[in-house]
Amino acid sequence: MIDLRSDTVTQPTNEMREKMFSSIVGDDVLEEDPTVIELQQRVAAMFKKEDALFFPSGTMSNLTAILSWCGKRGSEVIVGDKSHIFLYEQSGASQFGGVSFRTVTNLKNGTMDIQNIIHAIREDDIHEPTTELICIENTHNVCGGTVLPMSYLKQLNILSDQYGIPIHLDGARIWNAITAVEIEPHHISKYVDSLTVCLSKGLGGPMGSLLIGKKEFIKNARRIRKALGGGMRQIGMMAAAGLQALDDFENNILLKDHLLTKQLAEGLLDIPYLKIDYSLVQTNIIFAKVESDVIDAPYISRLCKERNILISSWDKYLLRFVVHRDINSDDIQKVIDVLLQINYMIAD
Repeated sequence: MIDLRSDTVTQPTNEMREKMFSSIVGDDVLEEDPTVIELQQRVAAMFKKEDALFFPSGTMSNLTAILSWCGKRGSEVIVGDKSHIFLYEQSGASQFGGVSFRTVTNLKNGTMDIQNIIHAIREDDIHEPTTELICIENTHNVCGGTVLPMSYLKQLNILSDQYGIPIHLDGARIWNAITAVEIEPHHISKYVDSLTVCLSKGLGGPMGSLLIGKKEFIKNARRIRKALGGGMRQIGMMAAAGLQALDDFENNILLKDHLLTKQLAEGLLDIPYLKIDYSLVQTNIIFAKVESDVIDAPYISRLCKERNILISSWDKYLLRFVVHRDINSDDIQKVIDVLLQINYMIAD
């Protein structure tokens, strides 16, 4: 089966499994798991922040970040209207922290207009909530895996300093952004106050995300993680897989995914009933619009599944393809061939 639904479907590598088997573990709630400590220290150093904290998921990590920055009920967070935090994390900050979201339109490259962000910042008015945080996403999932421009991050950083509002970066696919821009991790993280990074997407780890920031911020986050049920015990086995995933990242494994995504995009340009914006194909995600009077996205997805190819149908006329480390060039060519076969079917 060729699975292009998400980069979360990867299988742990043999090297990860070996590291997991031989890992030294302890009680992480008591801060006694040496492998977790090594992972946290390594990630913090990569991004040149003071500390990091291991989480079971990115959703919990982002939620903890928001609750850490927004210490009182009635706080408000500025987010993009297409951001993962807003669309797909169950409004956890509202459920558990009494924190509301103020949405700003995401542009097609994943950014938000700076002036629109400024207009969304609340005045010091008794009738209004208080703006406590700005959240951004890099790469941007719903915008097709786009990378936020460095110039944009600099502008946001200036805005943050001017208004005294911290920035949290949802970096579920930050490793793809770093690879695409060809920079060191800290060149992105220096423009934000905290960030989440994921080990179980592009890097292929079995689980885990990390929240990164200053020591006091992480100290508070550790308490919130425990309250949310995220306190883990002998979790060093998963941290060991994460350390191997970081080794793989430093060996530039994501470059292959990006090249294969380009190969797929070029093939999709030849599919008459699909339309993609090639300029937005920057990392490992492609969105394709279905332009046909006789078929739609769910139908295409079903036909592909019958041919051992899994593709996400996002709505009636939108498909998403995500390339990951378990996909190779032959897989990509098979996907292109099957989509062409579907074209011949509907043309008859």
